[in-house]
Amino acid sequence: MGTRNIKDKMKLPTLRKLHFKTSQIIGAIAIILLAAFCLRVAIWEHFYIKRIEGTERPSASLPIEGEEDETDREQPTATEVSEYNVAPDKPRYLTITSLGIINARVVEVGLRNNGALDTPYNIYDVGWYTDSVLPGASGTSVIDGHGGAPGIGVFGNLPQIQPGAEINIVMGDGRSFNYVAYDTATKALGDEANNYMETAFSSPEEGKASLTLITCTGDWWQTSRTYSHRFFIRAILAD
Repeated sequence: MGTRNIKDKMKLPTLRKLHFKTSQIIGAIAIILLAAFCLRVAIWEHFYIKRIEGTERPSASLPIEGEEDETDREQPTATEVSEYNVAPDKPRYLTITSLGIINARVVEVGLRNNGALDTPYNIYDVGWYTDSVLPGASGTSVIDGHGGAPGIGVFGNLPQIQPGAEINIVMGDGRSFNYVAYDTATKALGDEANNYMETAFSSPEEGKASLTLITCTGDWWQTSRTYSHRFFIRAILAD
């Protein structure tokens, strides 16, 4: 047979027609979509891990009033509390047994650059305002502490305090002063809370030495990183 005749008889192979069931088509589409989803999750996870790599995990899920990167959220150990010392005439510990606050360390605080009352570096300490009177003295002693969310910070549960609750302060030289909770107030941050400060620096019973505790409560404002209200408790020195 000649070459020409061979070429004339050659034909391209006929492709076999493929027939797919509807269920097979749906199954294939589902597999493709699942694969695409898994790929997307893997890519997101990769970049997420890269983004947070080396960052510090938060130690609590709820925010703290005035929370900043340098705020210490580590609860002091029993040894650190017992070894804490101050000058003989300065407040050392604050205790409110009814709220489970036992020997919270008292540190000295002043005013921030914007004129606002400062807060302690550690969220488990309380701050005695140095321009208020010393505990036990005639006048009003002012102490603040971190709070805002129940159980978070030393004063997280302060809004639960009841009139008549005992507040104890131990001084550096061992002297102990007991105050009795008298009244409470919750004021919106801003003019309302600022205007109440005059009351906070006064005794609920004229002529009696008093103590005012201040913390945060209300809703968390993410933009300004603070809470919407301030909580005040005034107490008088027990006879």
